[in-house]
Amino acid sequence: MAASMSDPEQLPEILALIDILDGLESLIEHAPNEDVEDILEEAWLQISDTFPEDFKAATQHDAGAEGLRRYLKVKTFFENPSERSISAADLEEYYRSYTDTEDEESTDFFYPE
Repeated sequence: MAASMSDPEQLPEILALIDILDGLESLIEHAPNEDVEDILEEAWLQISDTFPEDFKAATQHDAGAEGLRRYLKVKTFFENPSERSISAADLEEYYRSYTDTEDEESTDFFYPE
């Protein structure tokens, strides 16, 4: 995906990708064995790698589908606050997820070193 997140035409595609990742997360949680889990995690990585760099960097500490949706909500609000609204609770949750380093293990497979 070469276009930037600020390209409004990319929004439907990004939302569809997040939905796919959400489904993969559910499948990973219910994988019958470690081999299947590894395959699903690899698929998650390959799909998430199609996001623009700023999107990947901003969600590195909260990389699950919910974190990606949260980042998208915040980003679209700041790009055009007169057309998009966001609650104080959403902003607080985004800030908390962005600054919380205690739960980094949960995103280890999203961003292996």
